[in-house]
Amino acid sequence: MADRSWPDDWNERMAGRGCPLCAAVGQGDNDYVVNVFTGEFAEVNVVWRHGHVAEPTDLDPRQACGYWQEVLAAGRAVRAQFDPVKLNYMTLGNTVPHLHTHVVPRYQDDPAPGGPIDWAQIFSPDPVPEAELRRQAAGLRVLLTS
Repeated sequence: MADRSWPDDWNERMAGRGCPLCAAVGQGDNDYVVNVFTGEFAEVNVVWRHGHVAEPTDLDPRQACGYWQEVLAAGRAVRAQFDPVKLNYMTLGNTVPHLHTHVVPRYQDDPAPGGPIDWAQIFSPDPVPEAELRRQAAGLRVLLTS
């Protein structure tokens, strides 16, 4: 097993220097994100939108409550639109330490049923065609605003 360590610039990342999520918040669609919904506390994919915060424990109680309410709203929308057998909520930040949560639908034909899914297995080898991605985003947007 290869030795792993935190990147040399980890403290700067934690402090928000050069944070790509801080730069992307409020900017709409980009090369990595299709903007589905902007709530009071987060954007969907659920990203904290009020400055750089690395950990949910850095939020005050009102902020934390609002953030998790929006995470759960995203989960309800994903569940309603895609009908998974299970949802996983992944709040990681091990590469980009900006508070964000991946809402990951799990399906009957899941590569790791009943257990944690490997990060690489979250991504389809065949990207969703652009028109379908836009249709899915529009459907989620409707669910999140109704």
